[in-house]
Amino acid sequence: MRITTVDGHLLIGDPRLPLRVLLLHDAGATALSMLPLARALPAGCAAVAFELDGRGELADAPPVRCFDDAVKRLLPAFRSWGDRPAVVVGHGVGALLAHALVAALPHGQGHHIRDVVLAGSRSPATTARLASHPRAPFLTRTREELAAELRRDGGCPAELFDYPHLLDYAVTMLGRDLHLLDTYREPAAPPPGGGTDYHVWSGRGDGSLSPAELERWRLSTPSPPKPRDFAGGHGFLCQERPPAAALHELVAGRLAEGAGVPPRPQRGAA
Repeated sequence: MRITTVDGHLLIGDPRLPLRVLLLHDAGATALSMLPLARALPAGCAAVAFELDGRGELADAPPVRCFDDAVKRLLPAFRSWGDRPAVVVGHGVGALLAHALVAALPHGQGHHIRDVVLAGSRSPATTARLASHPRAPFLTRTREELAAELRRDGGCPAELFDYPHLLDYAVTMLGRDLHLLDTYREPAAPPPGGGTDYHVWSGRGDGSLSPAELERWRLSTPSPPKPRDFAGGHGFLCQERPPAAALHELVAGRLAEGAGVPPRPQRGAA
């Protein structure tokens, strides 16, 4: 599978294929973390893993000031790659970005989005309620607290903690990304009837996501989301095989439909 970089984001596969899978990674991670999902996709689609600022070719980009700035910075690339039938997948903060980016699409382009998978994230309503809107990163959480969080999460290689400069880099990325949650404002949901299916996925070991919390996603999606849980904790999406198999099945179903969008009646037609 060919992997290239386009404007700082990862393109996996042939972009001429009729279906796209658009991937947004979790806080503190990179676009590379989405490769296990991309490699498990069926033939017939290409994937784009979007990179948040501060990583790879985007390392020198000015840090975004808040969640809305992150959406504005990602939106041009998201619109460009969402020019055909697509499945959108976001993990953690990436789920909230995916939700906001889909909501920000022009009406004429939103119908391309066939499915949105929102994984490992609190609902928009809860995230907005908890957001304290600090002026800058590291005011809500200290660097020491973030380093401790990386140790607790279990998703980092043990070697990371043996090299202070690598640990400092990881803490910096995590702090900047969590600042997006701290400055979150819920976007208006797209109107009902857009033809997009929403899915809320979670790890059964993620203590921050109760069934009631996952149910709150219904308040922010234009159609009731389909819930599904998996083994694992917060990092379940890219650390366990069943989610990759479930995404493969979902995308294969869209390909079996012809990767197309059902024809819509012309305005004014009976």
